[in-house]
Amino acid sequence: MSSLASFFDAPIPDPPEMEPFNRFFPFVTGQTPKDLAGQPAHRLVAKLGSPEWAREMVAFGCLWMMDKPQPDPDGPLEAGARFRVNWPRYGPKRFYEADPKRIVFEDPDILIYDKESGRPAQSVPHDNYNNAQAALERLRNMPMRLAHRLDVGTSGFLIMAKNAPTASRLGQAFSQGRVSKLYLALTLGEKPDWVEKTVTAYVAKSGQHYVARAEGPGKLAKTILRVIKAQDGQILWAARPLTGRTHQIRLHLDLQGYPILGDNFYGGAAFSRLALRAAGLRVTERDGRDWFAIGPLEPELQGLWP
Repeated sequence: MSSLASFFDAPIPDPPEMEPFNRFFPFVTGQTPKDLAGQPAHRLVAKLGSPEWAREMVAFGCLWMMDKPQPDPDGPLEAGARFRVNWPRYGPKRFYEADPKRIVFEDPDILIYDKESGRPAQSVPHDNYNNAQAALERLRNMPMRLAHRLDVGTSGFLIMAKNAPTASRLGQAFSQGRVSKLYLALTLGEKPDWVEKTVTAYVAKSGQHYVARAEGPGKLAKTILRVIKAQDGQILWAARPLTGRTHQIRLHLDLQGYPILGDNFYGGAAFSRLALRAAGLRVTERDGRDWFAIGPLEPELQGLWP
């Protein structure tokens, strides 16, 4: 790959699979048997076929009761209660910790972390440990509140609030459209005959994935796309989403005929990761003043984010 790929760090993948869990993957559901009423939660997991890992699996976040996580191995079971056990292919392995060098901004109220590709922003149903939020809580020994999310494959700036008032303040900024975001994306293809373009299309759920259409049905989505550099059949893009729809940038680039490298959902060519990076954030107060603004870390892109 050319030097354009250097804007996208190597991902942190899941560890190798553990054979004992493959036969149950991805989950088992049912109702708690009467003979387990009042018994500790780990007994249910043991009965389902993983006695040697039962306590660890529950503590790892794999057990959900009545659609809520039950991370206490000794929590009492209720007869007839709906359960779901989510089996991670790699078992209850604790392998991820936050890198202090990737903290790009911090003050008493917020922390901005440059999340790696391959790691969830928050807990997933089969793993409450190996995610950015939990890792930063361990690093700082305090609860963190996510202000927004990034897809597992997307790297870049993730905002955490350190207290409830700041979380509320950030939530209002996002809901009121006072947050600007800048993304970098890498695709294959010939350079288009335009440098910048505002794409307007509707985004809607279709089966397991999403689709973008020039006309509805769906939710209206707008993205400003700009060509930064094109060389050797690759294009580095800057994307500024003006709305916050799921997979919006991925869909809008694909709609233009430029699926992002590594995007298995939307036809991107093979790559080591999803070549999408959240590289800039600006949050403004109600009076229009910047609360904070963080631009691309790469020196050659400093002028991209005013």
